[in-house]
Amino acid sequence: MCGQRDLFGDLDETIQRLVTFGDTSKVPFKGKGNISIKFKNNDHSYIADVYYVPAIKHNLLSVGQLMEKYYNGRLIAYVKMSKNRMFHLNIQYDAAKCLSVITNNEEWLWHLRLGHLNFTSLKMLASKKMVKGMPHIDHPDEFCESCVLSKHHKSSFAKEVNWKANKPLELVHTDVCGPIKPMSTG
Repeated sequence: MCGQRDLFGDLDETIQRLVTFGDTSKVPFKGKGNISIKFKNNDHSYIADVYYVPAIKHNLLSVGQLMEKYYNGRLIAYVKMSKNRMFHLNIQYDAAKCLSVITNNEEWLWHLRLGHLNFTSLKMLASKKMVKGMPHIDHPDEFCESCVLSKHHKSSFAKEVNWKANKPLELVHTDVCGPIKPMSTG
């Protein structure tokens, strides 16, 4: 649970209920979302399904829920217990960032808007007035770095290897990806 609205990267404020504390007192939570955190090694992650409870003064982290959801069997943090049997954990929050690029050149703007569409096709779209509001397009003398990099070819794998594995798992071919965070909306 967190009482600081600005720490949430995304917050679904349609989810609102009451949360009950150990002394049976109840306070409303005003949404559920994700909070981005930064580890000491500068890796980034997030804590999901965090309740936004404006009435609390200190953020509360359930070790049991962390173990159930994410970190079962892994070290989460090393924290000494205080005199009142509490564990003070100083988490470095990471601000959500939205990066954008602004260009004043309309030709480049349309190139970017249409997913790096080639300038010949952009020119044809403009000349045939197929896109509402698109100005006349001439190919600029510059290169789009993203387009050039995306057309680079990767070296293929060798058809034969010069050596063979002598024991299991000595040579492994794999294509592994994930888990990827944040989860996709689909």
